[in-house]
Amino acid sequence: MIIISIFTEIISLSFYFIGFYPQYNISNILSAGIVTFLIIISIQKSTDSIRNIDKTYLFILSSLVCLLTAEFLYGYYDGFLRIDAYPSFADCFYLIGYILFVLYLYLLNKSYKIELGFIISALVTFSLFVIYILYVSIFIFEIYSFSNDVIGLILLYSYPVLDAFIILVAIAYYLRGRSISISKGHNYWILIALFGLLSFIADLIFGFNDLLKIIDTTMFLDLLYDVGYIVLGIGIIIKIIYSTRLGRNINFK
Repeated sequence: MIIISIFTEIISLSFYFIGFYPQYNISNILSAGIVTFLIIISIQKSTDSIRNIDKTYLFILSSLVCLLTAEFLYGYYDGFLRIDAYPSFADCFYLIGYILFVLYLYLLNKSYKIELGFIISALVTFSLFVIYILYVSIFIFEIYSFSNDVIGLILLYSYPVLDAFIILVAIAYYLRGRSISISKGHNYWILIALFGLLSFIADLIFGFNDLLKIIDTTMFLDLLYDVGYIVLGIGIIIKIIYSTRLGRNINFK
């Protein structure tokens, strides 16, 4: 399954490097679509009956479906309608996808039992830092007019905060898993943390660049998003496979 994922994602990346109609967002659509399809297969193989499906998997699957829908809409606005796709209705699906992913991570805490106070404190500190940067940029240096795009400012704040939450929780789960696991089944959290980091960098640059109109970074950021989908897909598939094998071993015993 992982080999198939890597191979198909290489095909997706090839579209990026050859510049195959980048305005239609094809590479990101393929990456998100392939990951979603492979996770559906992984979930299907992990259970003998639909009734026995781990409900937490439904959150991650719904999250990826929303992200895939958002990528389609982004390509539709940018390629077919030839209008700015950011901000747009596509961002509603991006945000819903992120929120569902965060809920997925939260539900897993029943097993890991991580104290969320530290993570929330770190997010609050990061949020205050972002607000301070925006305040200095807008009201002191006046490099951007606040009245032009309130939605853009909200998205600039929301995406990095959600990305940071994913990074912090994935790292916390990795550290907890390392202390209680003897089969290295926790290592997939490194990939999920890497997905959060790549998304964080891309979302932060994209948001600031959209507000300040500094340079055209679309092509570079598409690569970050592509690789992010790859590592997320591999990480989730590894987790599903590991959880399935662990469950079968417990049932066998």
